[in-house]
Amino acid sequence: MHGSIDQVSWSTSDFSSQERYDAWVAALNETFGSWNPEFPRSTGFSAKVKASKLPGLSLVECFCDPCGANRSRAETSLIESEQLTIQLVLSGKEYMKLGDQETTLSRGDVFVWDNTQPMQFSVLEPLHKMSLVVPLDRLKNWVPNGWRDLPRHLKSGEPNAAMLGSYVRSLSQIDFDKSPMRYNALIEAAIAILVAPLAPRMSENTHREAQLETVKAKIQPMLRDPGLDLETIAARNCISLRYLHWLFECGGTTPWRYVVQKRMEGCKRDLQNADHAHRSVTDIAFSWGFSNSAHFGRKIKAAYGVSPTELRRTALGAH
Repeated sequence: MHGSIDQVSWSTSDFSSQERYDAWVAALNETFGSWNPEFPRSTGFSAKVKASKLPGLSLVECFCDPCGANRSRAETSLIESEQLTIQLVLSGKEYMKLGDQETTLSRGDVFVWDNTQPMQFSVLEPLHKMSLVVPLDRLKNWVPNGWRDLPRHLKSGEPNAAMLGSYVRSLSQIDFDKSPMRYNALIEAAIAILVAPLAPRMSENTHREAQLETVKAKIQPMLRDPGLDLETIAARNCISLRYLHWLFECGGTTPWRYVVQKRMEGCKRDLQNADHAHRSVTDIAFSWGFSNSAHFGRKIKAAYGVSPTELRRTALGAH
């Protein structure tokens, strides 16, 4: 929940006129990843940045004179951390091109971009913007298949632009040193506002089922861990325990019943596999995360009507 907060303030006024643009490029790369800058459009270039780096997210306020930069497809393949940026324009104008989408932003507009696609920007008029940077995985958890197709330019006056803009502005006014918060919840709230307009195009059940399948896929490689618990599953999926239970309700089960069911299916496969005939029943049970052989035996008999030994004998005796 809590963590260290890194505050960064930077201004070209700290540099000589000859050094200002190069210093800005370095600050840009440090804040938003690697970019190829264009030459400044005027002498006496001015810019300043104020950034708050919180656990899992960053808030960045930026003022800058006209300038520009781009990121190629080859360079996107080198990124170490996939990020999503929700950018609110407070004043000025900026041209943005993300993949095949291009637009010009002005006051009150929101642009949503990620660092996995080629991108170009040109500041056309002195710009003041506020950006919220979060892990891209948080969006993928909500929209596993269609996240790339989300509208990226949310125009001033549109309900979603107003909600996201107000949210980003409100975050920028919080003193997190004095008022630490659940930063995961702040990220989740931003993504929820972003995807809220998808409701008319995608039913809640369809979205819920897609999320459930994503959670199940992440559970699979964790099944053999005897220390696995629901808190770990929720944290791995960046959701709350309550939300985790809600997702599994549509499948008519609970998260833990699903874990036990998948562990038993794994044990059954191994017990019925001649290649595992040399292994003891207890060894197989423990390899699938069970820590009590008697408990395991009761679960198998309740599920399949026979003991683990009988299950193995019946299957291997047929070979």
